[in-house]
Amino acid sequence: MLLTLAIAGCGFQVPADGQSDSALPSATEPAGPTATLTVAPTLAPTAAPTSSPVPTATPDPFLLDLDAFSCEGGAVLEWSPSLDPGFHHYVALRSPERQIATDYPPIAPAVDWGDSYATDRFVNSAVDASILPSETVWNYRVMAYDVRGQAIGASTVEGAAIRPRVDLDPLRVEAEPDGVTSIAWALYRGPGRCFSAYRLLFSTIGAPSTVLTVVSDQATSAIETDALHPGQTYQLRVQAVRDTLQGSFVLGETEAVTFTVP
Repeated sequence: MLLTLAIAGCGFQVPADGQSDSALPSATEPAGPTATLTVAPTLAPTAAPTSSPVPTATPDPFLLDLDAFSCEGGAVLEWSPSLDPGFHHYVALRSPERQIATDYPPIAPAVDWGDSYATDRFVNSAVDASILPSETVWNYRVMAYDVRGQAIGASTVEGAAIRPRVDLDPLRVEAEPDGVTSIAWALYRGPGRCFSAYRLLFSTIGAPSTVLTVVSDQATSAIETDALHPGQTYQLRVQAVRDTLQGSFVLGETEAVTFTVP
């Protein structure tokens, strides 16, 4: 008697008495096709990329930012204030060479022309009108010193020239009705950062030296005033000027004009 078993879809017979039969398939023979289960890999979640903050450079407390620029009649120096708690004073130096040491007294050929000393840390502009105009580009450096004269701050070296003054003639002075005097001059047409104001100067004796009025608009070239007295003779002049926290200089001016008020 044979028992029929079905294994993995393929049948073969085993003798009922447990005896093997040479006709039975070998255990090493393939039992037929088997199903293969394929499992898709599970991807682990990835974190969204994050941007790292760009580090901010720490300003060098020793370094002062200097802007030196050329104007007619002088050079202008403007710099960032020293924030060192040991600050005592500023001094600016001028040299024909690019190398300017921080030592004080200055090392030749650098010189202190005497118009930049300030003990207020926020008095941080000055002018150099101490030499004749020329095509020479001078080198400037500003230093901050402590009370012992040690440098605690210094600017880079910047260059500027002192150009010749400009001519604002003709100056026209005319009498108007009701005791008004009109005064007109040529505009200053140089760079706006060189200009601060027009000054109308007058005197009754000698060269004009007293300020009658100030006009801060560079595009204005005429005014009317009733400040001049009838029957009085005046010397009048108009100047374009550049002012800083430590001094000023004349960019250009008119010839003096004599005028008698009717």
